[in-house]
Amino acid sequence: MAEKRNVLGLPLFLLLLTVALLHLIICPFTKVEESFNLQAAHDILYHRTNFDKYDHHEFPGVVPRTFLGPLFLSVLCSPVVFLSYLLDAPKFYTQLTVRASLGVCVVGALWHMQKEVRRQFGSTVAGLFCLTCASQFHLMFYSTRTLPNVFALPIVLVAFTSWMAQKYGRFIILSALVIIVFRSELCVFLGLMLLMSMLSRKLGLLQLLYYAVPAGILSLALTVAIDSIFWRKLLWPEGQVLWYNIILNKSSNWGTSPFLWYFYSAVPRALGCTLLFLPLGLLDRRMRLLLLPAVGFILIYSLLPHKELRFIIYTLPVLSLVAARGCSFILCNYQKSWMYKLGSAVVVGQLFTNAAYSSISLYVSHHNYPGGRGLQELHRLLPVTADVFVHIDTYAAETGVSRFLEQNRNWRYDKREDLSLKNLDMKMYTHLLMEANVTKIQLLQDTHRPLAFVEGYSNIAFNVFHVPPVSVRLVRKAVLLERETATGQQREGL
Repeated sequence: MAEKRNVLGLPLFLLLLTVALLHLIICPFTKVEESFNLQAAHDILYHRTNFDKYDHHEFPGVVPRTFLGPLFLSVLCSPVVFLSYLLDAPKFYTQLTVRASLGVCVVGALWHMQKEVRRQFGSTVAGLFCLTCASQFHLMFYSTRTLPNVFALPIVLVAFTSWMAQKYGRFIILSALVIIVFRSELCVFLGLMLLMSMLSRKLGLLQLLYYAVPAGILSLALTVAIDSIFWRKLLWPEGQVLWYNIILNKSSNWGTSPFLWYFYSAVPRALGCTLLFLPLGLLDRRMRLLLLPAVGFILIYSLLPHKELRFIIYTLPVLSLVAARGCSFILCNYQKSWMYKLGSAVVVGQLFTNAAYSSISLYVSHHNYPGGRGLQELHRLLPVTADVFVHIDTYAAETGVSRFLEQNRNWRYDKREDLSLKNLDMKMYTHLLMEANVTKIQLLQDTHRPLAFVEGYSNIAFNVFHVPPVSVRLVRKAVLLERETATGQQREGL
């Protein structure tokens, strides 16, 4: 029977993997929040020990980040990158490979968690857990995003699974690693699990110290040793992040939200219709114990004024598990009455509704990266042999441009941020990729003219008399400008 269930479970694994990779293919570009880890992976793969060429020396970001995540991904996908180098494939495919490797890690961790769910709660709950995760937009969308939170996510999921299975040694070691290296605020989420185990006397203080002390020392030594080499100074990156975000509370400089924002906005958007089945899942006492650290983490983390959905992404699989248990109550009693039959139809319907919402969100997100699409358009319009010196402004750099898109070795790419449009140095650029601002374009009309515009997402329009009733409105978001004196030369090359 176990073998049969494993065979039946394979399609669910492939479903999770396919959905995650589908999000990657439809939205292949990245935003500014992902830039450090993505650029770091590029530099490790292509510049290796030539640290002078690394992007973070010129654009270090607000706080330093660890190189351990990008280094791991680079090692993981290096055989594919080496093959693409032999085939002279564009570097853009390497970007997809790096992000796909991260997605495989996340899906693998979800599948590992599913195995423990199957062991403790049965195949129905495990199957519903997989379907629920696959139907949710944010979890699948973020699974291939090179964010610090996503690097931490697979480790957190494996640690949570270990806690479920009462394998406390592995749980403590993984917790120490992910807290010290990747995300220090996870001491709240994982610490609540630890506290619950100690209060229930399943874990003793001596056992905790036996694993925690060496794991903590080794994790700290690892990140300090590796990151000090890349940053060229003695550094514990996550320690500085902790000081900046928690102690100094400077994360609020990037915007603030009300205390309950996670509960009334982030969680409902992330779970969709699945949220309706959370209360039903709590009928199982075991689910209350699993849900407690997740809710406690969200509640405590709400004390920080700066809030983003990705900050609580680790709790989404836990919430989905509880909801899957609620759905299983209905499906397992399908034959008892017409009420359960109706409820079963609602369970199936909510999965399709979530999938429809995910499809719309994915289509909108596809049009949210005008910078990346603009640089690809420049490569399409001009021959490889053209003499190109392109300046990429901050808007374009934050909406999809990465070093992986710099595919022509003889072209020059510049992301200087200290230039004004009236600066005479602007004349040295043959092309400009910038925000499609009419005022800015007019300031450059004497030296550069529009070559192409790139459209991006504006808003969603609803019209019940149209098929489909939902449409996405696009407006000009980015523009490619070409230097007037370079026009004739470029056209001859074409």
